[in-house]
Amino acid sequence: MLSLNAAQQAILTQIKPAQETEFVPLLGAVGRFVANELCARVDNPAFDNSAMDGYAIKHSDLAAQNYLLPLAGASSCGSAPVKLASGTTMRIFTGAPMPDGADTVVMQEEIQTQGDRIVFKRDVRLGENLRYRGEDFRANDVLYQSGRRLTVYDLALLSAAGVAEVPVYRRARVLVVATGDELVAPGTPLRPGQIYESNRLATLLQLQALGVTAIDGGTVRDDITALRALLKDAADYDFVITSGGASVGDHDLVKQIFAEIGEINFWKAKIKPGKPIAFGLIGARTHFFALPGNPVSSLVTFKLFVEPALTAWHHAQPYQMEISARAVNAFQRQPGRMEFVRAYLHTERGQLLATALPGQGSHMLGTLKNTNGLIRVAEDSAGFDVGEEVTVTPLRLDLG
Repeated sequence: MLSLNAAQQAILTQIKPAQETEFVPLLGAVGRFVANELCARVDNPAFDNSAMDGYAIKHSDLAAQNYLLPLAGASSCGSAPVKLASGTTMRIFTGAPMPDGADTVVMQEEIQTQGDRIVFKRDVRLGENLRYRGEDFRANDVLYQSGRRLTVYDLALLSAAGVAEVPVYRRARVLVVATGDELVAPGTPLRPGQIYESNRLATLLQLQALGVTAIDGGTVRDDITALRALLKDAADYDFVITSGGASVGDHDLVKQIFAEIGEINFWKAKIKPGKPIAFGLIGARTHFFALPGNPVSSLVTFKLFVEPALTAWHHAQPYQMEISARAVNAFQRQPGRMEFVRAYLHTERGQLLATALPGQGSHMLGTLKNTNGLIRVAEDSAGFDVGEEVTVTPLRLDLG
């Protein structure tokens, strides 16, 4: 049985990264992974301009003209730069080009008018309220390297840098299947011994959030012939993810099928929830995961194993945020496996607090309505006490 770190490393060393790339417009690039470095096409700012609404001057003219300058023209956004006549001032607006000969902008709130002349204070500093050409970035500066997953903020920057489309790795194609005779779709009347299936839905939605192409393979019975038929075209996908059938029971047939058509790298991880997790390869390109059937185990193992694998497939460095919090309540347990405790995270007076939620069974979904993080408990730990510092991974930010 592998430790969490060993299992994650075993997966990452076997990932066969994407090769195909494509160009997409910025509007369709949110969540996509950059395939080649992206450089700015223009300087930003593109020209010296004003940071304020005010008056452009040549600083040395102030003392020479006794801080009283005649108004001569205006510079507004979208206009071409003009020349400032010696000994005068020019009205200027935020973002407008600096007139040739001007080196300072005085805010409009800091002047007085005297007919068609402007009265300035004596403590004006040379160069104030200016934005200089290229002070943010220059044309040909590298903005992003290969493997960067693009956010809305990244795309705003690229747009300002004159980039119209970006080279990205193609989306991973992922087949998602749930296994089990007991599973039925919500809305269907339950017969004795049946339950509503939720793992497949959760996996599909998590994959969509990661920006991959998720294909719903539906639910398949605990029947070896049916499983073989479903997975016969597995080589058409980059990843195959199943839930259920990943332990050691008589009806857990997923391991047997994958052993027939591929290579299993490991079958258990020393974590809780989620011990019966499997990973392997099918042919030259297909990675498979067999996630546990218990709903919470499936969710946790997706976060710990599938998400990093998909990130690495897109040539990016997997990253999981872990930060410190203060425990609101105590949580006791038997040491042995690294455990991920569902928690409610919130802040009080600038301190991040973590409440271990009741109902930590891997089959118990009720606590998910209050779960926005996981508390990581080390293998050799018996838990934590009230007020103790704990390590948490935030999952969502929309719980008040």
